[in-house]
Amino acid sequence: MNHVSHSMPNMNAGHATSMDSGDTRTTANLSCSSSMKTSGGMPKLDYKLAPFNMRWIHGYNNKVEVINLNSYGSTIVFYAAANCGVLYNWTRHQMRILQGHRHVVTALATDKKGRWLITADSGPENILIIWDSIDLFPQRTFFSPHGANKIAKVALSADAKYLMTMAYTAEAVSLYWWIWSFGEALPHAMLDIDLPRDSILEMCFNPSLSDQFFIMTKLNIWIGISRKIIIIERGLPKETDNFELIIRMVPKDIGTEYGRFMCHTFVETTSQILVATDRGAILVYGYTIEYSENVDISPADFEQLRYIKVLKLEKKRINVIKSIDEVIITGNNIGEIRFYDNQLKLLYWVHGFQVDSIRTLSFNIQPRSYKIFDPKCKKRCLCWEKVRTEIDKVTGVVQQKLLKMEIPTDATTSGKPFLVRDFIIGTYNQGVGFVDFVAEKMQTILDNKISPILCFTVHPEKSFICLGYLDGIVELYNYVQHKTITRLSLRKHFTTIIPAKEDSINNTVEIITPKLSVTCVKYSPSGLHLACGLNTGELLFLDPTTIDLLTPKAFFDTSHCIRQISYSVDSLTLAMADTGKTVCVYKYNCNTFKWVFIGKHRAHYKDITSLIFLPEKNPSGDYKLVSLGKDRIMVEYDIGASTDEYLEILSLDRMEQSAIPLAGIVWPSPKDLDPEQYRTNLPMILVANDEHKYKIVNYGTTMTLSTVLGPRYDTPVCKIRLVNRVEEGEERQYLLFATRDVIGLQKLPLDGNPWKHVGMLGHPIKILSMCFREDEGVLFTIGEKDSTMIQWAANFRSVESWTKTGGGDLDPYYCLIEDMRPGWLFQEIRDLFYYIQILCQGTFSPAMRRVKDYIPIDSLPDLMRALGFFPSDYEVENLLVEAKHKVYLRTPVTEIDFEEFVKLYLNHRPAFGENYKRIRTSFRIFADMNEDGPYMLRDEFIDMLTLNGEHFSRELTWYLLSILCGHSFEDRAMMLDEDFSFLPQEITFQDFVNEIIGMQEITENLSETYSNVGSTVSLFLSESSGSEEMIENK
Repeated sequence: MNHVSHSMPNMNAGHATSMDSGDTRTTANLSCSSSMKTSGGMPKLDYKLAPFNMRWIHGYNNKVEVINLNSYGSTIVFYAAANCGVLYNWTRHQMRILQGHRHVVTALATDKKGRWLITADSGPENILIIWDSIDLFPQRTFFSPHGANKIAKVALSADAKYLMTMAYTAEAVSLYWWIWSFGEALPHAMLDIDLPRDSILEMCFNPSLSDQFFIMTKLNIWIGISRKIIIIERGLPKETDNFELIIRMVPKDIGTEYGRFMCHTFVETTSQILVATDRGAILVYGYTIEYSENVDISPADFEQLRYIKVLKLEKKRINVIKSIDEVIITGNNIGEIRFYDNQLKLLYWVHGFQVDSIRTLSFNIQPRSYKIFDPKCKKRCLCWEKVRTEIDKVTGVVQQKLLKMEIPTDATTSGKPFLVRDFIIGTYNQGVGFVDFVAEKMQTILDNKISPILCFTVHPEKSFICLGYLDGIVELYNYVQHKTITRLSLRKHFTTIIPAKEDSINNTVEIITPKLSVTCVKYSPSGLHLACGLNTGELLFLDPTTIDLLTPKAFFDTSHCIRQISYSVDSLTLAMADTGKTVCVYKYNCNTFKWVFIGKHRAHYKDITSLIFLPEKNPSGDYKLVSLGKDRIMVEYDIGASTDEYLEILSLDRMEQSAIPLAGIVWPSPKDLDPEQYRTNLPMILVANDEHKYKIVNYGTTMTLSTVLGPRYDTPVCKIRLVNRVEEGEERQYLLFATRDVIGLQKLPLDGNPWKHVGMLGHPIKILSMCFREDEGVLFTIGEKDSTMIQWAANFRSVESWTKTGGGDLDPYYCLIEDMRPGWLFQEIRDLFYYIQILCQGTFSPAMRRVKDYIPIDSLPDLMRALGFFPSDYEVENLLVEAKHKVYLRTPVTEIDFEEFVKLYLNHRPAFGENYKRIRTSFRIFADMNEDGPYMLRDEFIDMLTLNGEHFSRELTWYLLSILCGHSFEDRAMMLDEDFSFLPQEITFQDFVNEIIGMQEITENLSETYSNVGSTVSLFLSESSGSEEMIENK
């Protein structure tokens, strides 16, 4: 029984326009920071204000098909990598990167001639882009074509007229059909099919009949057509300008004994459809029972398609099947490539090479143009070089000279020459290769593994990068030549073979392969050492230029996964931190040329975020080592005093009250400071925390010297690095930073200016690690759940240009203030600044008022509270220290001017205002739960305020709560001291927020009020997925 469904047409469809049928193909540069234009046939680059330009991508997405675009002598392959489409010319070693996606590219498509390219992602707010392969400029972009549903598959017809997209909804499969050249925002036809999620394996158009499309599931195939809607008007049929989709499932007379469907192909000369299964069978569908060629079909004949027969051709699973040059080609699960005629008789199979498993086959766009010669000498003699071939009239290229003796022959009794066009092969774990069919040789194009990259490190002098993979492989890569030098499989190296026992009947040998993953690799500053940490806690040392193992037996001093490795300045001391919050230290013995374990200590109770060797030495002669953790504790270790594998602790101090340190680096003093006026030898580190702030901390006293507002993206900065650059004889400093998915540059000095940093999307999911070669200005990044590494070129001019755009004085800070300069908040800041001067001169003083540009620093806490920022005692102390010393001043100042006060206020207040989620989480810590939500008893609420953290006295608590609850002076005079009966017996969260705090409108995220205009991102950024962190008071 046939299942037929009709779609709902789009009544707003437009009129047709002509399609460009040109097939001339060229490639032009397109980087992440440039848009392509053409002028006089030459590409012209207009650079955007981006901090980095994408230079190269090492690796590819093996889950997306690799497409062959070879034609007219070109050697180009089209594939997906991270959130980009890549056009790679492997003979010229050139890469053109198509950027514009926020999420991982999950679908690619092209037309028959390779003129139009399609890239699509499947994340929230997904987009689909149609590119012109001539100038690599996006011709059409579809933003969220299926609304809130994610794009699952895309298809482009052979003549490039029609586009089809597919998405899974909550109830069915949704198909959208577009005539994309019309420029319509809505699809021209839509269709819903009652199929479960993730059921469709393949979707495409018929290459010889674009009005017909095909869908394949694991057990069935569906055939459909697009046509104009015909209505009856005055008794006569009339064709309208609107379209509809009609689809039917093609029934079959067999069960699942031949396996599940894997792939399909259209046979052009017979109009048949061949479907291959995971058990090596091929099902034949056609319009006639008997085999016949040159069958002429129309779109209306789709209802005549039927199941014909099934043939068991191979023993293994067929992963791909293609029809080209009147030949059927299959690739199976054990790497075999076989060729059949249209009647599925075996003609040939590849002998010259073997791969692990065939995943994709993609043939050259242009047919092979050749001429066969059969000289009498039967070999390539001197006269062979004199032979000249003509230009093929069909393809327009010079014919290839072929010697008859070197041409493969088919498997028939006559042994006829057998030739097909060259093709590209995609394997399971051996990369992508180009196959020269005549020579039967495969040239590797993309030599990459499918395992995700977990870590990497860059050599400080040579052009080497060492990468560590989830499957235990260590890879040495040359980022200048873009070539893999060597690989080391640690799982294979540490595989143990246990011989069979003497009394064993089957004489079986037991092979034990450890499931090792490389979680951390690190070059030393000198480049002479390379450490490798594993998920099992083992530490290995490799040769830095050949990655040969230097330690026959690994150090096994922890059982937890190693996450961080840090070297001292002289490269002779190494410290590592694991997921068990333990720090281990090793020292290099220059006499024995071996590393020695010193000791370990678990001083943190939460994850370690930074492990830093300081440039100063202890009295023992060892460099100082400190660690920062999510427990807000900074620990300094005494390596020289450590004995018996016990790492001594020199100091353990809490460095934050509420913020969590996420990253830290050594922070130098500016070189242009006057030693007589400024302190130039302060021991400092720069810390980035989860409150979108930078803090300069004196690691000797753990005192916060300065608090600066950082980049305010969806997630806070979690990776930082200081970059020095000499330009035009002037030395400049920048801060390289990364959030969860954004990379950027920030100009120094740090002052909270939102126009002094520029960021862009660095990875669609999460940035795992980044490395920077300062001498070359090259940045490398890797991402989560990704097997690619991206190479960027730093663009420091973008930061300089953006800083100049912001202006001077307070102009760049106005964007941080609500409604900017004309708004009420700035007017309130100015009025209160001068009102403080009146208070300091005496409210009722009869003396003449003197308005100055300065106020006493001691009045800053009251002024901050008047503006709605209520700092704790700890924050007040940091505020006053920063205002008086300005980090480096030897003699503290006593007054502050208006401009400095505004900067101080904007840097110290919460980056996004008081967050409702944070208040709710803090309340839940102390509250009990019932069916109505969290609540606290009145006495428990009073105890919380008077006994925890920076607590109040009971008298002050009573006084403040009575005012917050709206009691006047007269009411308080009639009340008993410390009588809290005016509070309800049970205080719910709503009571606390509405009645006590007085928040009138509760919103889930108040950060929209303080949106940062200056934090520019070159690409689309995702919505914040920040988790609710528990607030711990000192």
